[in-house]
Amino acid sequence: MKRILLPLVLIAMAIATSPASASRDHRQQVRYVGIHPIPKAEGGGICHIEYPHVHVYAPADQKVHYRDHDGDLYFVGDPVAYGWDGPKHGYRGPHPVRVDVVVGDDHEDTEYCYIEGPHYHVYEPPPVMAADFRLEGGVYWYVGEPTPAFIEARPVMAKVNAYYTPIRYERPVVTIETPPPGWIGISLEVVPPVAAVEVRTPTVVVRPPPPVVVQGGIGFEAHVGIALPSVDVHVGGPAVIVGGGSRTVIRHDNGRHRGWHKGHR
Repeated sequence: MKRILLPLVLIAMAIATSPASASRDHRQQVRYVGIHPIPKAEGGGICHIEYPHVHVYAPADQKVHYRDHDGDLYFVGDPVAYGWDGPKHGYRGPHPVRVDVVVGDDHEDTEYCYIEGPHYHVYEPPPVMAADFRLEGGVYWYVGEPTPAFIEARPVMAKVNAYYTPIRYERPVVTIETPPPGWIGISLEVVPPVAAVEVRTPTVVVRPPPPVVVQGGIGFEAHVGIALPSVDVHVGGPAVIVGGGSRTVIRHDNGRHRGWHKGHR
């Protein structure tokens, strides 16, 4: 029996000390907190560990799907899209996430989920944020005021929506057509500024004509200056002045009427 066990022990030791095994054991550890997807290269599915833990792999979509919480990576996406089958709550549109309340620690941390359509999370809005959410049509709507931090990061973080477009899974069913007043999806609509246009009434200025010498007598040259209207266009910035002027010259031939047809009266 000992003769049989010894070769098995030697084989196990050889496998444990092989270059491939050593390479796996020495990969960099990555810290996580809360449930999160497992990359397809590592088997896929969901990690169900809710407390701080480590893995020897990093997420492929860390920039838009994860936030740093006290040195740990916290997943802010929709876990149902990656295989989560536990308790879940429906949301509609972007909203803040109180990570410290979800994971149960004292490091106050408000992050944001930027998913625009119906989606799930494993948590309900915490009591501290109850006034900023409305539960209507089976989902939660964020009706609070977007913070500058949320708006500033939105152009980059909103790219997370591209990850969910090709995924086919059961999303929340919204049973109302009209969002509640104050919903963030309405307040984030871009409304172009209205241009303020001021049109000034044109004026006509007649200057005294200077005497001029014409062939066969003394005539005059009249200068009529017409100041065209100036338009001030204000579009959220300095005024732009659009205007100009012109001069009309009228010549008189002292009654000779040169160029008239004969017999014309």
